[in-house]
Amino acid sequence: MYAQAAIKSNPLLRNGAYGIVMRGVQKCTRGCSSLRGRNRLPLCCIKLDTATDAGCGCGAYALKLAQNGFSVSGFDISEQAVALTKKALAENGYFSGEIKQASILSTGYPDECFDAVIARDVIDHLPIEQAIKAVSELLRIVRPNGYVMISLDDADEEYNGEPHECNENGDYTFISGKWKGMVFHPYSPSEIEKLTAGREYDLLSHNENGSIIVLKK
Repeated sequence: MYAQAAIKSNPLLRNGAYGIVMRGVQKCTRGCSSLRGRNRLPLCCIKLDTATDAGCGCGAYALKLAQNGFSVSGFDISEQAVALTKKALAENGYFSGEIKQASILSTGYPDECFDAVIARDVIDHLPIEQAIKAVSELLRIVRPNGYVMISLDDADEEYNGEPHECNENGDYTFISGKWKGMVFHPYSPSEIEKLTAGREYDLLSHNENGSIIVLKK
């Protein structure tokens, strides 16, 4: 079912891959200091083996997970993206069992089949009503004590500078320019509360560009 990594890394290094992936493949989390909130162990201290890349795009994050020893699955609504992810994994010696075309609103996976789900640059490109449903779907497919990690952009000069319409829910639809037709929902702290619908979450990082949150099932 999963793309097996050729060589298993040290578990602490392997789980540090989340820091790499969720920060745009820039740097690892520092030791065991990533998550302190709500009496939870930090991710890099917890044994995790299976992960799926939600909205896998060109496969960059799936590949980074595989390179750090995870058994990797992934999906994207785009057939082209699925093909690119499969190619990226195969060209680096990671042979995919299931990188498939699917909607984040209905992934088609069985209940509780992954230790973790990564959703980078996906949830904030859905109308918020759909995004809330997508979070529920991602939580459905992680095992008990599993994690869903989500990146969420906030509005900045670039987003606000492109021609767009904004509906009563705060969803942007870009009407012209380089993002014509794209949907975006900016996530301030209050909007994150709406998205998580009362669930507890940990804030892995936050800056003027957005946030990365972790929900534990």
